[in-house]
Amino acid sequence: MGFANDVGSFAATIVRLGRGLGSVVPAERRAPGRLLELWDFEACPYCRKVREVLSELDLDYVAHPVPRGGSRRAALVARGGKMQAPYLADPNTGAAMYESDDIIGYLNSTYGGGARAGWRLPLPGLLDDLDSALASALRLGRGGRAQAARARDGVERLLLYNMEGSPYCRKVREVLCELDLEYVVRNVPQGSPKRADLVARGGKMQVPYVIDPNTGAEMYESDEIVTYLQTRYA
Repeated sequence: MGFANDVGSFAATIVRLGRGLGSVVPAERRAPGRLLELWDFEACPYCRKVREVLSELDLDYVAHPVPRGGSRRAALVARGGKMQAPYLADPNTGAAMYESDDIIGYLNSTYGGGARAGWRLPLPGLLDDLDSALASALRLGRGGRAQAARARDGVERLLLYNMEGSPYCRKVREVLCELDLEYVVRNVPQGSPKRADLVARGGKMQVPYVIDPNTGAEMYESDEIVTYLQTRYA
């Protein structure tokens, strides 16, 4: 099962041609003062497009998973007016919006630092959507439905060092979504200065790397992380 899971995740990365693996912004660009917030779920093809851009712009954010059957969907409706993902809120500017293409345009204009995340060659929006939907299909809906909707009162957000295009990070994000756990994404694409922080903390540059402030656990290796999450939070 583990081998098949890895193959499917690698296939999704290949279909997206490695989107979300490298940074496009200057290393000296200052990070936003406050974390952006994203309501999304892993299986959503439109959410994937936004996550890729967040990674390519080397932006960290709070992930509020809203899988089918999840506990946060009603709160999103109350906040934004409808149950639709992705939904981005930026506490630095007060901006909040649905629609993946609108979010991507906003992120590029606000945080691109003169660069633009996205495909190197122009790709029609419909083709981009179809390609992202194919990546979701290859994962057979993983990260689309909560195992059980429950309020996680008293559970601090986990921290995930991440690259959106990494097949191993994808496996971890899917489980975090299915377990209905909020977490902070610290993106470390190629070229990110935050990679030095990860090496200093964990001893090597490898993702995923998860820190759970609720237990003090810190670990690399996607399969070990998945087992830990299922044992601790399922």
